[in-house]
Amino acid sequence: MKLTVTGRKLEITEAIEQHLQKKMEKTIKDLGESADVHVALSVEKHRHFAEITVKTKGFTLHSEDETDDLYTAMDGALLKMEKQLRKTKSRLKTIKIKKSVAQKTKLPT
Repeated sequence: MKLTVTGRKLEITEAIEQHLQKKMEKTIKDLGESADVHVALSVEKHRHFAEITVKTKGFTLHSEDETDDLYTAMDGALLKMEKQLRKTKSRLKTIKIKKSVAQKTKLPT
């Protein structure tokens, strides 16, 4: 997994990077090394924004969250990303099952 963290009007500290690395390893462990993860963090007045984009073979996922606290915004965006990943994995499993059933039921010519 390749993790890139960008800060807009915000300095990215070592603690922020470690927090994201720890959480993302749990979330994206099934995607393997081919996943590119980009996290953009920004501050506008008293609002903190977190955007996460995951690119891997076959699909791209995007989630974002906005709160008063930076860590809460990161965790909220990660939760949304986890839901999207579960939904995508389920969809891929369904497609694989349908393909395998179709191959087994082919009639010989």
